[in-house]
Amino acid sequence: MTEIICTLITALAGIVVACLSIQISKVNKRSEEQNELQERQTLLLLRMVDSSISLSLVSANALMDYKNNGNVEEAYSAAHQAKQDYKALMQEITAHEVVK
Repeated sequence: MTEIICTLITALAGIVVACLSIQISKVNKRSEEQNELQERQTLLLLRMVDSSISLSLVSANALMDYKNNGNVEEAYSAAHQAKQDYKALMQEITAHEVVK
């Protein structure tokens, strides 16, 4: 009789451990996804700041009558691309939140 009880306790403990393992795996996966998203957001933010600085410098050059030598197009293109990437990332985040 005690052998049966010990076997049942062991089986129950195994089931509990398996359930906990599954929950921990889900939490780890979600955490990894959030870390990846945060990294992408950070890199995009840095690109946006860089393009903003470039546009500011080009504007300052124009106000001080310096030559821009094509910097305007390059700065505008970088800023426009960063804006498009930001919109795409926000749409992805919104879609991900709706799916949850």
